[in-house]
Amino acid sequence: MAAPVEDYIALAEDAANLGKRARVNRRGAAGSGARYDHFTTPVSPHSKLGTQFYSTPYQTVKDNASAQDGTTTGFFWLQNPLASGFNLWLRHLLLRPSVIATTAFLTSPRILAERFVYTGGTASGATITPAKRVTGQAAAAFLRTAMTGMTGIALGLGVVTTFVVPPVLTGVGQFDPAVQRWPENRDPFETDGLLLVPGEGVVIYQPDAGTAADTRRFVMDITTDEVEV
Repeated sequence: MAAPVEDYIALAEDAANLGKRARVNRRGAAGSGARYDHFTTPVSPHSKLGTQFYSTPYQTVKDNASAQDGTTTGFFWLQNPLASGFNLWLRHLLLRPSVIATTAFLTSPRILAERFVYTGGTASGATITPAKRVTGQAAAAFLRTAMTGMTGIALGLGVVTTFVVPPVLTGVGQFDPAVQRWPENRDPFETDGLLLVPGEGVVIYQPDAGTAADTRRFVMDITTDEVEV
């Protein structure tokens, strides 16, 4: 069989009927016996306005007196401002746990990423500055370390993913906790992730009690896209 040869087939033109061209691979010799296969090029269905890459400071797992509720207490609030005029596409979450003491912990608390809505106010909690995909992109920071300024925060819209803090660090050898990521596989067509409309967000919080004087820590990497509505 002859190797594929790149070629074109003519399509009707809107005006003048000169013929539009679609890119194809031709199999076989040119003529009535040729077979034409259309190229397909994976592209995002979203028109991107900007992309942000966040990497958080170390966070300490909360001890048995400090479990969080996600509405007033939490680690991070990723929020799409009420008047943003765009949707925020949460593409990627990654949690890297670590421990700084040789300890057998008796608890294994969850770190939840849960969708929330808020009905008013302007978020004013401290922001984490992201790296931008392109340096000339307009500055934007949507990840905050407190819910300050947002009113009417409500959960109950579903947990996006659950990370689990490893419970044990042995005194023999070295224990390297596994990196946890969501989603587990990246979709080349970029249909994965979670779409946040203005007034929606995702809170990262620990609903379970940890161990007294907990020394476990974690950092998170987060990727978001601003996309046209």
